[in-house]
Amino acid sequence: MTLRHIRLHTVPASPWKNGAGTTRLLTEQPEWRLSVASITRPAPFSSFAGLFRQMGLLAGNGVRLLPVSGAPPLLLDQPGGVIRFSGDLPLTGVPLDGPVDVLNLMRPADRTGPNLTAITPENLPSGALLGFIAVEGHWDVMTGQQHYTLAAGDILLSKIPFELTILKAGQIAYAGN
Repeated sequence: MTLRHIRLHTVPASPWKNGAGTTRLLTEQPEWRLSVASITRPAPFSSFAGLFRQMGLLAGNGVRLLPVSGAPPLLLDQPGGVIRFSGDLPLTGVPLDGPVDVLNLMRPADRTGPNLTAITPENLPSGALLGFIAVEGHWDVMTGQQHYTLAAGDILLSKIPFELTILKAGQIAYAGN
């Protein structure tokens, strides 16, 4: 198994075409994609036809997603929160009180695949994971014989599911499982 330990601040950012944010690609697999978007001002989201999107808050005060159709908005305003929506849905993202960083997990809508799950000391992961992303606090974890101390923005990713043992839990993290 090849497990990658990534520090988010070392991942290069690519600007959005509309200039309202950037994306840092963490991994792109045949069946799923994980990235971090930094949103600086209100802007339309790109359409990803045929994909199912899941989003979690990493930093900032949150984001409100406004469907162009006039349907009720989707609100992501707490670290550990997750919103799920169709990649076909035309949306405008509005950061709440300043810039925001969000974790994006996308996979084909017609297939099962990884899901974004919030992890807290009361809700620790069970089963194999494809990724673990520390959001708040320090997390001491083990995979096999390897020990990691993860701070906010530290990420463990693998193409093959891995078992994770939490030795000391931080406050909030996300897992892809």
